[in-house]
Amino acid sequence: MAKIVLIIAAIIEFVFRGLPAFFACESIARVFGLEYIPGALVYIHPFGGLMLVFGVMFFVASKDPAKYKLIFDVGILRYALGIGSYIVTLVTLGSIATFWWVHLVVDVVLLVLFVAARPKAAVASA
Repeated sequence: MAKIVLIIAAIIEFVFRGLPAFFACESIARVFGLEYIPGALVYIHPFGGLMLVFGVMFFVASKDPAKYKLIFDVGILRYALGIGSYIVTLVTLGSIATFWWVHLVVDVVLLVLFVAARPKAAVASA
């Protein structure tokens, strides 16, 4: 299960978050029904780069999940903080667009999957 969870996360982070944000432009904003704000690109492009890194990291870890247990901890932290950021934004703005609700749900599902699939610590020998 751990391998599958990491591959799913890799695809989501790389294809659905990383590439669109890294190459963000007016036409991509239109595809997703988002407002295009040129001044925000200085935040969006680096975010896309970070999501591409997460995608590659999750893919590499999927080759041997037990060896890369730390990646599960990083993933749990990433999705927990992502959920927290959506909640803060929701409280601050009073609402968020459907696009962001979808990302919130995806983050909740991935958080649950990462917690459930996280390899257990090895028992130390006496």
